[in-house]
Amino acid sequence: MSTIQPELISILSIKVFEAIQTTADEYLDNPVNPDGVEIKIGQNTALNVEARNIRIRLNIHLEAKKGESESIGLSGEYGLEFQIHVENLDQFLVEKEGKILVESKLGGTLNGIVFSTARGIIFERTSSTLFKGVLLPVINPNHLLEHN
Repeated sequence: MSTIQPELISILSIKVFEAIQTTADEYLDNPVNPDGVEIKIGQNTALNVEARNIRIRLNIHLEAKKGESESIGLSGEYGLEFQIHVENLDQFLVEKEGKILVESKLGGTLNGIVFSTARGIIFERTSSTLFKGVLLPVINPNHLLEHN
């Protein structure tokens, strides 16, 4: 297993490809502060082995709640795309069942970078909305790999 060398990783671009907030009429007629926000996160990854690039897309769904489970009519959908160059990508590639995959060590590192960056973007994007700022939780970035 190779060693992660941060100086060989660079973020080429970050794009917000979806940013939608939805409010129900009932919520607009009677806005209430949410007790919490349910957060669902999806992720998919694509490789360009020749260019040594990895694309990671995060899809984040937010649902404001009253109590533990009652939706209040305020939700959001955010899609973020990260293009990352890994100079020594070939050292972290493995073949499994005819597919080329990235070793979990590099995958977890990249997901950590992406998720931390997304945390700031989502907070900034929601801070001036009816959500009044949503902070994505601190997670184990390897869980994004497991539930990909």
